[in-house]
Amino acid sequence: MVALADNLPAEHTLPAGWFRRLGLRFDPYIHLEASSDPHLSEYTVNLDIFRTAWDAAPAIMFAPPGGGKTATRVAVTRTCWYDIGGTYPFPLPYNLGAAPLTGKPPTADQHLHLMLEAGTCALLTGLAFRPERVLRASPGDIRAIVSMLRAGLPGPLDYYLDVLRETGTPAGLTPLLERTYALTAPPSADVLRHFCDVVAQAGADASRGQPAELFKTFVDLAIGALGFSHVLILIDGIDAVYENQADARLALQWVADLFDRSEAWAERNVFIKLFAPDSLETHVDALLHARPIAARIAHIVWNADLLVELLRKRIFAASDGRFESLDAISSPALTDVERQIIDVIAPLPRLALRVTRRALLHYAARTDEGQLDEDDLRQAIAWYQLHATPRPQGQALRAASGQND
Repeated sequence: MVALADNLPAEHTLPAGWFRRLGLRFDPYIHLEASSDPHLSEYTVNLDIFRTAWDAAPAIMFAPPGGGKTATRVAVTRTCWYDIGGTYPFPLPYNLGAAPLTGKPPTADQHLHLMLEAGTCALLTGLAFRPERVLRASPGDIRAIVSMLRAGLPGPLDYYLDVLRETGTPAGLTPLLERTYALTAPPSADVLRHFCDVVAQAGADASRGQPAELFKTFVDLAIGALGFSHVLILIDGIDAVYENQADARLALQWVADLFDRSEAWAERNVFIKLFAPDSLETHVDALLHARPIAARIAHIVWNADLLVELLRKRIFAASDGRFESLDAISSPALTDVERQIIDVIAPLPRLALRVTRRALLHYAARTDEGQLDEDDLRQAIAWYQLHATPRPQGQALRAASGQND
């Protein structure tokens, strides 16, 4: 069944100048996919699930499509790099949707190879944003880190260092390696060049060994030389694989082997965190009963207050703190805009963003001046109700085949 949040038609792009006229430095509602949002860390909502995704224990977190799975994963990823004192975990984002299209789940060795590549992509990107973690390390540790990067990266390390030198910013790496590592407060170009020089001059060859040996070395470096407290394997994208969308039991096979290893990994401070669609929950329960797997089960739950906070934090960030609500750009007759939207939609963050942005689209199409008004809000809600109301099965089938009543 198609989720309501994904069933709505796509919106148009508005010019940046239009938002500047409103007093906003960017469109705060355009990024429906959290991994592509460079401003996500500016307006993350503090959900209870965050602690479950962060702590040193295996966990499986469920949410419907559009319910905040990727946003939670990305928020955890970026928060892990705020601190350099060694008290935070290392986030290893493992996107199953990026696995080779073989039609079959990865083998144990393929999982390890893919995780090593994902881990080294994340590590190089994170270190480019936080070079002090390498610059404070001993020469021996630096050589070991560089050897691991050369072993796991999908391309030559020297190529990525050239990209950093040419662009002068770690953001030059994010589209190539790990988009979710768009961290805040990047280093200056001079510090970044010094980081590149130190890495290039380490004189280390690629580490060699079997996937299990290399992955163990990677974990040891993250916790030892780099000072992270533990490693989080943040698994997402299980429902992005086409075959898995049609068969939830097949989807579970993509992670069953990983959870078989979860107890042994936990002894080495490596903890699996699976972000899964709620359609998998019944099958996951069966897996946990059939095998001795100790994993916490949690749900990403949104209520009206949290969704209102989500929308208001975005307008606050986009306005550099000048506006606390869309009320600031609305007519006097229109108040509590965010609450009015949340009260009539399904409680999903992606829907909240889409309907709010639809009101702005109607406002932009109506005039370049004036203010957001009640008609803009009515039009956005009507648009949502038109597209989000489930149709009778026969009508839906006719629509899919191009037939009309």
